[in-house]
Amino acid sequence: MKWFVNLGFPFKNKVAVQNLEQDTADLEKGKELYLSSQFSEALSYLDNALNSGFNSTVYELRAKCFQQLNYHYKAIDDFDKVIEDNPLEFSYYYSRAVSKNAVSDITGQIEDLQNCIYYYKKNKNIESRILQNLETDLITAGNYIESVKNTITSVPNNSYLEIKNLINECLLQIKRIRLRTRRFKTQRFKSIS
Repeated sequence: MKWFVNLGFPFKNKVAVQNLEQDTADLEKGKELYLSSQFSEALSYLDNALNSGFNSTVYELRAKCFQQLNYHYKAIDDFDKVIEDNPLEFSYYYSRAVSKNAVSDITGQIEDLQNCIYYYKKNKNIESRILQNLETDLITAGNYIESVKNTITSVPNNSYLEIKNLINECLLQIKRIRLRTRRFKTQRFKSIS
C-alpha cells in the first residue's frame, strides 16, 4: 500500500517546478511589456504570475500598470499589499500617494507623503530631486485645500486645520532633512580637506 501513496510525489514535484518556471516567465514577459508601455498586455501576464501566490515584485509592477491605465483604486489595493510586505520602503508610499491624489483622497495622499518623508530621512543617500518632488506635491495639496476651504467645512475625516498642520509639518521635515544633509556634506568636505 505504501508504494501507492508515494506514487504521486514525483509528479507533484515536477508540476511545482513547471508552475514556478511559468510564473517566472509570466513575470519577465509582464516586466518587458511594462517597460515597452504596453500596460494592458502586461496586466494579463502579471495576473498569471500572481496565480501561484503572493509576490511583492509582481504586485508592485501590476500597481504601476494600473496607475498608467488610470485604475487608481486597483493600484492603491496593490500598493497596500506591497507596503504591508515591506513597510520601510519610502517609494511605495510615494507611489500610493500619487494614486490617492488621483482619486481625490487628499488626506490619504498627505499621510502617505508624511510616511514617505519619515522613511526617506532614514535613507543614507538623500537626493534633492526627491525632496523637491515631495515638497511640490505637498504645496500643490496645500493650495488645493486653500482653494476649497470656503466651499467645504472639512475634508472627509479631517478638518481643514488638521490637514493644513500636517502639510506644514511635512514641509518642516523636508527642511530639516535638507539642513542635516548640508551639514553632513560640509563636515565630510572639511574632513577630506
